[in-house]
Amino acid sequence: MEIEELKRTLLGRTYPEKVKISEDQTVVDVPLFLKVQFIEVEKWQKDLHKCPAYVRLLKFKKAIEELENQ
Repeated sequence: MEIEELKRTLLGRTYPEKVKISEDQTVVDVPLFLKVQFIEVEKWQKDLHKCPAYVRLLKFKKAIEELENQ
C-alpha cells in the first residue's frame, strides 16, 4: 500500500478515543499519532516496508477495519 493511499484511507475521519493496534500498543491521541507517523514515513529513505512508522500505520488501519466489522 502506497503512502498516498494510506493518507486517503486514514485522514479526515473520526476515530474512537483509544485504538489498540497491537498487544503492546494503544493509540490514545489519534490525530497526533497519524501526524507523526506520516511525517516519519515521508522522511524514510530506505525500503518502505521496513519503516517502523509504516508498520504502525498498517497496524492502525487493520485495527480500525476490525473495529468497523464488529
